Amino acid sequence: MAPTVISPVLVGRTDELAAFRTAYERSRSGESATVLISGEAGIGKSRLVTAATEQLPGDPLVLTGGCLELGADGAPWVPFVSVLRGLLREWGADRLRAELPADGTALAQWWPELALREVAGGQVRLYEEVLALLDRAARNRPVVVLIEDLQWSDASSRELFVYLARNLAHRAVLLVGTIRSGELAPGHPTRQLLRELGRRAEVTRLELGPLGRREIGALLAAIDQQPADPLISSEIYRRSGGNPLFAEALQDASTTSAADLGTLLLDRVADLSPAAQQLLVTVCVASRGVTDELLSEVIGESIDEPLRELLDRNQVALRDDQYVVRHDLIREAVYASLLPGERRRLHGRFARAIADRLRVSRRQATSFHTSTESAVLAVHWFAAGEPRPALPAAWGAARAARRQAAYDEELNLVGRILAAWSEVDDAAELLGVSRSEVLTAAVEAAHAAGQAVLGVDYATAALADLDPTTEPQLVAWVLGLKGLLSNRIDNTGLEELSAAVDLVAPGSADDVRSRLLSWTAFVQCIDDDRSGALTAAEEALDLAERVDDDGLRAAALLPLGWVESRAGATTAALARYDQARVLATRAGDHQVALTASQWAGLALVQAGRRAEAADATRAAQQEAERVGLARSRGSILAQNRAYALFYLGRWDEALDVVDDALADAPPPRYAAVLRFVIAQIILRRGESARAEHLIAETEQMFGARRPAAFQPILAGLRVRLATQRADLDSAHQILQTGVHRILTSGPVLQYEASWLLLAGAHYQQTATKPSPELAKLRHTLTPAAALWPTVAAALTSFDATTTNTEAAWQTATTAWRNLQDPYELAWTLTGAATAALAAGNKPSARDALTEAHSIATDLRAQPLLTHLTTLSTRAGLPTDRPTPPPFGLTARERVVLQVLSRGLSNAQIARELYVSTNTIATHVARILRKLDVASRTEAVAVAHTHNLTPTNQTE
Repeated sequence: MAPTVISPVLVGRTDELAAFRTAYERSRSGESATVLISGEAGIGKSRLVTAATEQLPGDPLVLTGGCLELGADGAPWVPFVSVLRGLLREWGADRLRAELPADGTALAQWWPELALREVAGGQVRLYEEVLALLDRAARNRPVVVLIEDLQWSDASSRELFVYLARNLAHRAVLLVGTIRSGELAPGHPTRQLLRELGRRAEVTRLELGPLGRREIGALLAAIDQQPADPLISSEIYRRSGGNPLFAEALQDASTTSAADLGTLLLDRVADLSPAAQQLLVTVCVASRGVTDELLSEVIGESIDEPLRELLDRNQVALRDDQYVVRHDLIREAVYASLLPGERRRLHGRFARAIADRLRVSRRQATSFHTSTESAVLAVHWFAAGEPRPALPAAWGAARAARRQAAYDEELNLVGRILAAWSEVDDAAELLGVSRSEVLTAAVEAAHAAGQAVLGVDYATAALADLDPTTEPQLVAWVLGLKGLLSNRIDNTGLEELSAAVDLVAPGSADDVRSRLLSWTAFVQCIDDDRSGALTAAEEALDLAERVDDDGLRAAALLPLGWVESRAGATTAALARYDQARVLATRAGDHQVALTASQWAGLALVQAGRRAEAADATRAAQQEAERVGLARSRGSILAQNRAYALFYLGRWDEALDVVDDALADAPPPRYAAVLRFVIAQIILRRGESARAEHLIAETEQMFGARRPAAFQPILAGLRVRLATQRADLDSAHQILQTGVHRILTSGPVLQYEASWLLLAGAHYQQTATKPSPELAKLRHTLTPAAALWPTVAAALTSFDATTTNTEAAWQTATTAWRNLQDPYELAWTLTGAATAALAAGNKPSARDALTEAHSIATDLRAQPLLTHLTTLSTRAGLPTDRPTPPPFGLTARERVVLQVLSRGLSNAQIARELYVSTNTIATHVARILRKLDVASRTEAVAVAHTHNLTPTNQTE
């Protein structure tokens, strides 16, 4: 029997091996390091990892887990279960128990044979326990965590992978993931993962391309253990396209064969014995790793000889204690060759064998991971065409996923149950729950998973099944969730929330009513209905006190703080938010805790305390990353932080914050608001066409139901855009419409309205006559000057453009200087220079123009720079014009580049500059992007060529 051809050595990939080794050494030095290896099927990702890990010094502990194509949407944490079971084998049960928390573990189901005490804590505790175990493992020897086939990863595993990538700093752990990227459709979640992690400096991306002709020749020579025939190797290179697996498959094929790849791969197994062929088919149907005991049960006879044959022929491999097909392309080809009836029968055999083993596992401790097995069991029953046994298996797996806070997987499982519900006559009796209860579970899972549209659909279906006269509390709960989810989509939902509150009478279910009232108040805050929000929140807090629930207290305190903030009582609002954050953290409600930080940051921005806001929201963003909420809460925190940086004139940093947040693929509404921040900055830098596109994109996202607070801000930016284009008629029309809407649409949103007044001041400085509409708005906002320094400063700018006196402009420049707002300061200095020139005061004009020019240069505010240059030239007052920083590097980035050029690691740079390693990693990533280089070495070369470091350049 001829052996199956496979190269015994890795051919080529020298650069990739070196990059892998470099990342490993970084991890050993305490830096966060992740390697993502991607490429088409058969390109050699697993071979590269195997060869690379075998060559690493320090005797690293390699912990491996693979993602499953079968059931990937229902079984959470699958690859990480394998990783930590590897840790169990390394440590033994006694040490593992000793390393776990004394009060119990969120990972109990991952080692059911240990009978560990399970405790709740959601994803955050689970993430932290996994991180802690890897940390302890790495204290004795370096650790490599390898997750293969991330393209099939479940949502929970993707989140955990990203969490580890962000939090492995100061631990000698290298995180590695392999991804079959050639077949990822647009919108595939793994594409999002690649975007999210690929931007980080601590992540090494290795995209494996085809081997060259000479490398294919070397591959064939290694297989035959003799020099390859040049003609044959050239033909195989041409037909394989440089893909190593294809080349191996073609090694035995006639060079004139027209067979496709699937046929070639099947030809490789055609000469196996019948028993080995049947066993290979069975392993392919299993999809995931499978033990020899389970294989024996499915086959019904001894498998020792055929299993040995498959191992000898390199068709299957042993991963830990389970057998897997050596390559997924072979598994897919074999599986595709089966007739539909064959597949159903084999899936049914697996389902019955797994079901028998699960019944045993419930009576005695086994090595089974029961929640994963339940999900896989459900998939096998569904694939076997037997929905009746599939439903209880899927329901059990969904409940297990809920306990582990794996909401995406729960949602997928519940969706399969609902899709098959009508196929089973006694589904309700079988599961012990009604269809409406399953629908309610789907709504809750969709809410937790952030799937608003799907959640609204499930809520609508559930409400159609439920009777509010017999189940008022359940109807209220579903109705409330529908309202909250609807608000995330299009700012509606208040009608549903109000109806939900009405269904729960006071005293009937105080905890439910309190939560519904807090949700209602939250939505009313977004609509700026302060009176309604105050009434709802106060009752919610009273009920929370009555049931003595910290989580409910925290939720009710948020809208109370919002009402105080909107009234200008910043100190009181910040105290409320701080109290809510403490209570929510104590209750384990990270969403509410981070929302408190988010709203506190906004209050600080509105109060003119921008530097405090930038620092506070940065810390909150780091907390959002720690608890796995970077995509949801973290993205909106990024918006608040970016606005604070924008006001402070740290525009490049603000753009980087927004850029990083958008890379996390936040919900559409959050992404729209983030892009609006970009529009604010690039408009001031003269990119009016792009800014207009972003403004229109934001308008479209919010549609007709735009938040009330957004309207004057949008109008203000539109006025600035028209003014910058010298389209004063359009600017005046937008001003008229915007002011009219503010003054006639109910209570004036004073802080936001000041944005429009300030934009009007910019317009008015260019226009030939004052605007009476703006005068009305200025009068309306006068009382707000005592509440918010930013409003007071906007009033001074308007007054200066109206009177155009040196004294008025001096008042305005002082106000913006005190607020540390460099752009508005530069603009008022320009006005002051104009007034000084009109009064014949050239020295004052020169000083103002020089300072304004310096600020505008640092900001790269090109329209303002052009205006300043024109004004200076006409007045005969040349100013010193600093050279703009090349490549757009900030002063801080040039400092980092200077230290980096000495060959220091990120950790060493961080210690020298007294910042975190993650901060340096972010700076390095931005430096590489701005210099358009792929490595630190190239960056240093560009720095030397262009004299970019601070010691060689005038600041």
